[in-house]
Amino acid sequence: MKTAGIIAEYNPFHQGHQRQISFIREQLGADYIIAVMSGDFVQRGTPALLPKHARAEAALRCGVDLVLELPVSCATASAELFARCGVDILDGIGVTDYLCFGSEEGEIPIFLKTAELLTEEPEEYKIRLKAALRTGTTFPAARSQALASCALPYGITTDPDSYNHFLSEPNNILGIEYCKALLGRKSRIQPVTLKRIGAGYHEQNLSPESAPSASGIRAALKKHHSTDFQGLLPESSLEVLNSSVAKNRIIFEEDLNLLLAYCLFSETKESLSQYLDVSPELASRIIRLRNQYSSFLQFAALLKTKELTQTRIQRALLHIVLHIRTVPDSPGYARVLGFRKSAAPLLSAIKKEGTIPLLTKTADAAQLLPKKTFQTLEETVFASNIYETLLSAKSHTSFIHEHQKPVIIL
Repeated sequence: MKTAGIIAEYNPFHQGHQRQISFIREQLGADYIIAVMSGDFVQRGTPALLPKHARAEAALRCGVDLVLELPVSCATASAELFARCGVDILDGIGVTDYLCFGSEEGEIPIFLKTAELLTEEPEEYKIRLKAALRTGTTFPAARSQALASCALPYGITTDPDSYNHFLSEPNNILGIEYCKALLGRKSRIQPVTLKRIGAGYHEQNLSPESAPSASGIRAALKKHHSTDFQGLLPESSLEVLNSSVAKNRIIFEEDLNLLLAYCLFSETKESLSQYLDVSPELASRIIRLRNQYSSFLQFAALLKTKELTQTRIQRALLHIVLHIRTVPDSPGYARVLGFRKSAAPLLSAIKKEGTIPLLTKTADAAQLLPKKTFQTLEETVFASNIYETLLSAKSHTSFIHEHQKPVIIL
């Protein structure tokens, strides 16, 4: 039995994701595909467009066999922690042969060599990183500079400009972190990358020929409230999106506006500093500028500095709303959001080979999980109940507690 894993957000599931599924089936010969998917909040520090069960259904209808949830503190963390937690789940279930990720690069050797460099952290790298950070450079840019200066001994022979470009691409950055996490765990999982084609990560082009990005689709939906995405999404994913839009069961950043305002004005500098990604300096800046608050995105842009990107600020603000203070060393469990009936042998193999509990009912978790691991799950349940509160108010539907939501089975 060959099994491939994907760590994804499917926000929403688009043609590029479908191409990845086809690649795994046809080129890797995988019998089963497992997606570890962000829940109701995502890595750029915002709510997901569609609720996680809808996104899980789209993934299953488009060829994924099993969807597991990435806990909220992991899903909204830095690329390093996002990748580490996803890899921990795929490794912990004991059946994953491949980790397949899309990238702008498309070839695996440079990812492995860069991951090795970052894992070893030679002294020259540390010195150059600190020097770059002292100049006020953002961490991603400072790390790129330090890596480029140390690349040659690790067999990275590309010229500095090309290497810096490689290090600046968002999917490449995640790919490096996946490989680093695999090295750190001494995992048997083999990383495989598929070259991303079509629109770039942040591009807004929506022509079918450009294979639009998830951000482009979200932006168009937000601007035009249009569901005319024929040819831009796989048919099954489009059906899920259209159904959600018709019921007004979609969430944008501005749906957090009032909730964030309440949180900002109920906190102090000291209490803000306890949340993940909120340094004492950022907490002071929040307190100083909060009278100028008008919306989630406006305030994130206002707080942005040379050293702190807007995405980093968005994650910090989201952590304040969701009361997230830490990211676990390892999630410690695998929560099932959905599966295909044909994947029954896969589930049996996970129960036999896995080293972490496989959860299908959150209400039963208190008896199955150690206290610290249970707290990670409870944090995710709380976040999803916040999301559901926003969603039910917006769509004028009844609130459904996270414990009452059934696993999606196709």
